[in-house]
This record gives sequence, C-alpha cells and structure tokens, in this order.
Amino acid sequence: MYGLLLTLHILICLALIAVVLLQSGKGGGLASGAFGGTAQTVFGGRGATDFITRATMVLGGAFFVMSLVLALLSSGTSGPGRSLIQEEARRAPAPAQVPSSQPPAGNPAAPGPAAPGPPAPSQPTPTPPPGGGH
Repeated sequence: MYGLLLTLHILICLALIAVVLLQSGKGGGLASGAFGGTAQTVFGGRGATDFITRATMVLGGAFFVMSLVLALLSSGTSGPGRSLIQEEARRAPAPAQVPSSQPPAGNPAAPGPAAPGPPAPSQPTPTPPPGGGH
C-alpha cells in the first residue's frame, strides 16, 4: 500500500514539474518554445492558460494531500509515541534502596573505626600578626 502511494506521489511530482514548466510567463515560457507557439492554438486562445493554471492547482493540491498521507503513514510505523528521554528512563536500572539504619557493607564513606593517621589538632594554632607583633 505504501509503495503504491509513493509511486503515485512521484508521478504527481513529475506531472506538476511538467505543468509548471509549460506555463507561459512574461517571456513566453516553454509552451511557446517547445511547441513552436502552437500550444495555445491546441487549447484555444485563452483555453491553454486556464487549463494549465487549473492543472497546476489540482496537481499542487494532490501533492500536498499525498505528502500528508505519506508522512502520517511513515510516522505510524515507528512504534509507540514515546520520546527518547522516556525510552532511556525506562531502560535505566532503578537505584538500589538501602535502609538508612544500616550502612551498606564495603562502603568506604560509611562511619566506622577511624583509620590510623596523624591526630587532628583540638584547637587551631594561632598565627602571628604581620609586622612582628610589637
């Protein structure tokens, strides 16, 4: 189904390109150059402008609708509508719950016996004032 709609969309694109190039602008466009000025006589004096203008509007509308349909079809096949942040939050493991009354075993930040080392001073040593103190 998607392939058929994509093929139809490409055909609409090509037809829209052809119709836009055939429109006569201020310089005459490809309609007068490619067909030797006979394009307007095939459709009538004023009929070519009306036909090509109407074909451009119809093909432009069809291009717009087909683009929306294809975008909706392609976005629906990607899976559930979740964001990347929600997907990562779902995949990440939950943090372990540790009761606050017991410290975890092997945790170096846990309170326990003090490690041997230099004793901490009970009071800071005073520093002499600058300039000799006299």
